Order: sequence, then structure tokens, then C-alpha cells
Amino acid sequence: MKIKALFAGSVAALTFVPAAYAADAVVAAEPEPMEYVRVCDAYGAGYFYIPGGETCLKIGGYVRFDLGLGDDVYSGEDIGFSTFTRGTLTFDARNDTEIGTVRSFIELRAESDGDTYINAAYIDAAGFRAGYADSRFDTWLDSAGNIINDDVIDYTGDRTNQVSYVYEGGNGFSALIGLEEGAGDYDTGYAPVPTAFYDDGDWPKPIVGVKYEQDWGGISAVGGYDPFAESFAGKVRLDVVFNDVFSAWVMGGYQSDWDNDKGPGGTRRLNYFGAWNGDWAAWGGFAVKASEKASFNAQAAYEEDGTFAGALNVDYAVADGLSFMPELNYTSFGGERGDGDAIGATIRFQRDF
Repeated sequence: MKIKALFAGSVAALTFVPAAYAADAVVAAEPEPMEYVRVCDAYGAGYFYIPGGETCLKIGGYVRFDLGLGDDVYSGEDIGFSTFTRGTLTFDARNDTEIGTVRSFIELRAESDGDTYINAAYIDAAGFRAGYADSRFDTWLDSAGNIINDDVIDYTGDRTNQVSYVYEGGNGFSALIGLEEGAGDYDTGYAPVPTAFYDDGDWPKPIVGVKYEQDWGGISAVGGYDPFAESFAGKVRLDVVFNDVFSAWVMGGYQSDWDNDKGPGGTRRLNYFGAWNGDWAAWGGFAVKASEKASFNAQAAYEEDGTFAGALNVDYAVADGLSFMPELNYTSFGGERGDGDAIGATIRFQRDF
């Protein structure tokens, strides 16, 4: 009886606890909804929506290591052994708008020699491009072949600020019109020549291009005028895809008023767009897809001033995103570059992500 009475008294006591104590009870907060990163498949693999918006972003890049052996095929100097490492990060952001897809692209590079720089930063919208990138005198014709040292006979100017518009015909035809600032200087690199730097007051340098692409390949042309040098340069390229294994291409370039004794600052290079020595130059090459993992690439080039350059490599996919590319290069120098020849090799390892 005593136990029952004690239990009943305890229940009664708890029932009449003052309301002030009930107000101090701990209440758990409602969890905040978690926003997961969403995959964006509208522009291809690798894009995701930036949280809180409808812009799709892709982050990529590569790490590259080059081992050089033998001669420097650009200068003929016996380098014996050299190394070079580069890391690149790219940011590609896109979203659909009332004027179509708006894109912004940034590429950052850091190299083992201490250079850290913006390789590209531009905006694309409704066919227009504005920003900093490789000259379209280069990219409109897709550079040259799949060769490491593809520009011993150079075919373009440096990276530059630019504005341009590309018209897409929808039937394989496209056309380009633009203005480029130019960059660097007119120094050929062969002593003794003075250096004349580009002046912003000489901007703009107009550029135009046309292109026609089909399953069999394509034909494209580009031309630019340098008002500082008062000189025109143009290139034409033909690509032919014979089958799934073999493809080939040839490209020719011409620049006006090229002279050994004239040029801005007394240099031999007259034209920002025409980087070769002489009135004309020619490039050509082929690619053979030997297997799903390996392809062979070859390229030859010659400039009117007398220099010939050749290259042969194997591009081998070791694993997904990892490639191995050994390349053999040969240069026979002529004109102001001097005489003699150079034989060198480059071995490249690259991890893309």
C-alpha cells in the first residue's frame, strides 16, 4: 500500500508542474534542404549546373611533360637533353538565353620555367566572339597536323585580343569576319635584327575567312591585313578523309611585300599574320589510325627562304586520358636562318582530365 501511494503521489506531482518549465523544452530545428550538384547533359559530357542557377560549367585541363633530345630543330643548337612541364586548367561555362547559347571560356597555364599566364579568355554569343585567344588566322584552319613541333615553319601570329563574328550556313559552309589587335613583336629571332613592338594605335588588323566542310573533308581559307606593315597574308587548306584509317591535308600561305631588307624596325618579318620567311610557304601531312589506341602522324613544311622541316610521331593512348607521343624532327636550314641541319626528338606524356 505504501508503494502504491508513493507512485500515485509522484504522478500527481508531475501533472502539476508549472507551465514555465514546459516553455524551456528543447525543440529540434527542421533540417535545411540539401542542394545536390546536377549533371548538365545539354552541351556534352562533363558539364554540371552551378548550384543556384542554370549555367552549366565544365572544368578540365591537362598535365604535360616533354623530354627533348638531340638538336633544337627551331635554332639548330645542340641541346642534348631538355625537359618541360606544363599544367593547364580550363573553365567552360554555358547557358541558354533568348539569343542562343552564351559561352565564356578561360584557360590558365603554369609552366616549369616559371611562366604563369592566361592562354585564353573570351565570350561567345550569337556567333560573336570577344576576348583573348589564339589568332583566328591559326584556329580557323585548325592549325597544322597532330605534331608537337608543328610550327618550325611558323604559320600564324601570337595570341591576341580580338572580336569576330562567324556565320554558320547550316550546309557545311561558314564565314568569318573579325578584328585582331596583334601581339608580341616583329623580331624574327635571328641576330642581328632590331625589335619593333606592336603598337595599340595600329589596331585593328582585319581578318576574314571562309570554310566548307563535308564528310569527305573540307576546304578553308583565311586572310588578314597588317596596317603597321602595310602587308596582307593569306592561307588556304584542303583536308581529305579517304576512309576511317587514312586522312591527309595540305596548306599554302602567301604574304605580300616581303623583303630581306625591309620591314617594321628593320626586321625581315613584315606581317603579324605571315610568320614564315619569304613570300610563300607550304605545309602538308597525313594521319593513319592504326588501331583504337594508336595513330601515326607525319608533316612536312617549306618556306621560300629555304628552310625545310619534317616530323613523324606516334600518338598512343596508354589509358583513358593518358597519352604517350614520341616524335622525331628534322630541319634543314636556309636563308637568314643559316645553313646546316638539325635532328631532334621529343617524348611527350600527357594526362587530360
